[in-house]
Amino acid sequence: EGLILVNTFEETFGEVYDSGKGVWSRLGKTISNHFHQVVVSLAAFIGETRIFACTGLFIDWNGCTTILTSASLIRDPNDGNKIAENLKIEVNIPNEGCKEGILQHCNLHYNVALVDVEKFRPLCSSKILEEQWDPRILEDPNVVAVGRCFKSGVLMATHGKRTDWSGMLDCRDLRYSSCTITKAGIGGPLFDFKGRFVGMNFYDKKIGTPFVFKDHICRLLAQFEGKSTVDEVGSDDKPIRWPVPKPCWRHPHDELDDLRPPGYGEKSDRFGFTYVRGVRVDYH
Repeated sequence: EGLILVNTFEETFGEVYDSGKGVWSRLGKTISNHFHQVVVSLAAFIGETRIFACTGLFIDWNGCTTILTSASLIRDPNDGNKIAENLKIEVNIPNEGCKEGILQHCNLHYNVALVDVEKFRPLCSSKILEEQWDPRILEDPNVVAVGRCFKSGVLMATHGKRTDWSGMLDCRDLRYSSCTITKAGIGGPLFDFKGRFVGMNFYDKKIGTPFVFKDHICRLLAQFEGKSTVDEVGSDDKPIRWPVPKPCWRHPHDELDDLRPPGYGEKSDRFGFTYVRGVRVDYH
């Protein structure tokens, strides 16, 4: 009695698109509408069983339009270092419904994948490779994390700041933001408030939101060019863990305690501290 189901793929975060409130009002109508058109949700099935769901972004790449998303979508649930066999991918596209997705490329080291939708071309896409690098992106730490739930199709966003926090994941090339998302936001884009692509989000339940920075993604996309198989590109000898918590029933108080990062409640100015490999370090 009193238990709640947590860690599902359908939990929302931040403000929903239709509300026009919060972060959406700050973004403005043009950027908000663009996010609505280019951000999709994906789900992976083995038979009739859904094994994963996440967010993706329509991008222009190699003369076509494809979906940039997290490779967690296609990992074997029993062995995270392998691609699942007999996998079916569905893509929930705004105003179009669900269409079959086809895995084109992936990199399990950086947890990045590309998924195509046959015989479909979206009205618009994110041109992340054409955006000129602007150092002012680094000057302004304010960012927006965007995600979409698969079943409901709800688009949501939340805002935060880029930080120098280091979480507890194995990949040392990750950056972190103070945005708080749910599992539905895995694979979703991180933008600045001008709508420029900053990176792709993963998930850390306690310490901010890790993301793969744009420059790493662009290098991976360059490696993918000319490849005709879904074999992993740019793998590393040492496997990297990308853990995702499984759904479970919890008491609300237990869930709240688990969400609190190390050092919670200690007095400090806003971001007058950092997290190094999961341990809080104050700036003194």
